[in-house]
Amino acid sequence: MKRALFTLLVIMLPLLASAQAEYPIKDRADLDELRKSLPEVETLMRNGIMQEEVSGLYYFTGYSYRTLYDWDQYFEAIVQIYMGWPSGYIKNGVLLFLQNQKDDGFIARSVPGNEWHDAEHVKPFLSQIALMVAREYGEKDWILDKNMFIRLRKYLDYWLIQMDSDGNGLSEWMSAPHTGMDNQHERAGWWLDRCCEGVDLNCYLVRECQAFASLAEMSGNKKLAAEYRSKASKRAETIREKLYNEADGFYYDRRLHPEGRFSATAPVISPTNNQPWIGDLIPVRSISSFAVLWAQVATKEQAERMVKDYLFNPKEFWTPAPLAVLSRSCPWYTSTSYPTDMGCSWRANTWVPTNYMVYHGLRYYGMKEYASLVAHYTHKLVDEAGDREYYSSETGEGRGLDPFWGWSLLGHFMNFEDSIDEDITVINR
Repeated sequence: MKRALFTLLVIMLPLLASAQAEYPIKDRADLDELRKSLPEVETLMRNGIMQEEVSGLYYFTGYSYRTLYDWDQYFEAIVQIYMGWPSGYIKNGVLLFLQNQKDDGFIARSVPGNEWHDAEHVKPFLSQIALMVAREYGEKDWILDKNMFIRLRKYLDYWLIQMDSDGNGLSEWMSAPHTGMDNQHERAGWWLDRCCEGVDLNCYLVRECQAFASLAEMSGNKKLAAEYRSKASKRAETIREKLYNEADGFYYDRRLHPEGRFSATAPVISPTNNQPWIGDLIPVRSISSFAVLWAQVATKEQAERMVKDYLFNPKEFWTPAPLAVLSRSCPWYTSTSYPTDMGCSWRANTWVPTNYMVYHGLRYYGMKEYASLVAHYTHKLVDEAGDREYYSSETGEGRGLDPFWGWSLLGHFMNFEDSIDEDITVINR
């Protein structure tokens, strides 16, 4: 019955060559010229069109092994919009997650699921994706359908309630892979450790609550919109109260377990190299903490200090091929994988989506010159090393999947955004 409902709800995609709907950024002549200069991107991206076996829905993913990941699809949606693709793949990506929802609101973080991902809730980007579709394509009925909207709210509430085990207003990651920064175990643990109240996670939730509120307003439910805007504001206050260290001038993740240890079944991480615990904060400086800029959580003074003392500091994140996803001052900053590492390397490397979030965060705080530098160096990476999964922070060498047609393609569009002051990810217009 559930599958039949989804089949009825979704309009199957037209061929890419067919006529496309009008939406705000589509008809810019300068964007059209940029697209024409990227024929290899269009060709690459066609490799990412997949069909889900059970529902028959077509979707887009950057991975040849067919997996649709939670936050990848958010950034890949932006690429599709800039490439002038129709909305169908983006909408279907959201619907594929929602159709796999359990009764309590939980959704596994990949489609199809697997034994590792099935215990970890989908990252909070679904409302943000839906809002982009509503604004950029003028299509909102697919998500404001009563059944879909109820599912969307249940998934968000699962994050806000069930994933806040100590009830302090901050939700927690299940593991480092759950963060998407696969091997940053020192801050977020191993599988099912559930030890880290992440700066990044809670900033994503601020944005997600705001996006859900905007969708609620589109549906005519102003009371619900006000409720979730209030939730966003309260969470932002809690982040400022509990995750900022005044002495360092930096936002850190918070350890959930008061003894400062991870699970008994996983290796125990202890601070080393003169990096002691900072109260109940985890002494790991990750690019993830700059989500406080993207979510506009940091005060102006905090933002300026983080940017000047850390982001553009060559001893921290401003590497020869910026921005490193782990601080150079961190003892775990290395190009060598540890025996216990899982997944891709988020240590001495640079990833385009984190650069993208930082870029827009800098613009929100009026630091446009700094933002332009990030856009310039990100474009330089994809231009010189090609479309790769990630890049060495020290040399700019391409690493991981080769070629890669997923979220790294954003690097081709950041200078364009910078030149016209464009931001389709902004929530509160």
